[in-house]
Amino acid sequence: GSSFGALSDAECVLRLNSLIKQWSDGPLVKVRSCDICPDTCNRQFTGLSVDHVHYVATCIRADGFKDRASGGPEVHDIPVLVRESAASELGKEAIAKWKAAAAETPQFPPFQLDGKLEVFCSLGSGHFSQALNLFRIEGRSLWSAARYVVAEDRLRQALDDGISSIVLRADMPLDDRRFVAEMLNVTHGRKWRVGEDGKVEIEDGEAKQSSQFVALSKVLDADELGILVRIHQGVKELKPSDCTDPNWHEAGRAPAKQAHALPMPPQA
Repeated sequence: GSSFGALSDAECVLRLNSLIKQWSDGPLVKVRSCDICPDTCNRQFTGLSVDHVHYVATCIRADGFKDRASGGPEVHDIPVLVRESAASELGKEAIAKWKAAAAETPQFPPFQLDGKLEVFCSLGSGHFSQALNLFRIEGRSLWSAARYVVAEDRLRQALDDGISSIVLRADMPLDDRRFVAEMLNVTHGRKWRVGEDGKVEIEDGEAKQSSQFVALSKVLDADELGILVRIHQGVKELKPSDCTDPNWHEAGRAPAKQAHALPMPPQA
């Protein structure tokens, strides 16, 4: 269930702003997608939807990478991350859960956190971060033989340098993480305010109108979201054989293509 209780919309936004300010680790930090995994509390503890990760990547491939620096319409949200030690209880739990998810569902980007001492756990924009990782490896589409190939300088720069993100401290309690994760989905469409000091808030007031698909995609858990995306994409059914190939992203890869793929990041 929701962690909002009886709070009004305005009160929820005020509390979200307060929690971001309270637990912020400082100004915006550029974080590479290969250093990110879902926080265990995101999507009501169900993790990410592989269908939605591929849907976001498909939109980037079709419509271009809409970075915030360009100032255009419908730019990507600012990732909200918790900086975690790989040795902490919550850090180990998040890493283990993401590693298991990537192994169980090979259409996710491959697990890239082995050997890292520090990771960033996503409370917001988790699907966006993993969609970027599909481009990082020139991954194979969930619905066709097409691949996610970097065709824009600004997308390549985002992969190489990272995305400016809100980074929260590791001592942030689980209940506060859950509230922020849920609220970031509910407040999708509100205007983000980024100050010169790097502090970020979400403006109170009416959110812009989103399509029914976008609105639903923000409030469903991972399993429900996967069904929604398949309906939206017109995919009636995925054969079991399509979902168990452990070499999903390598299958059918042309040798000439490998030279253009971004290298896997060095181990920390």
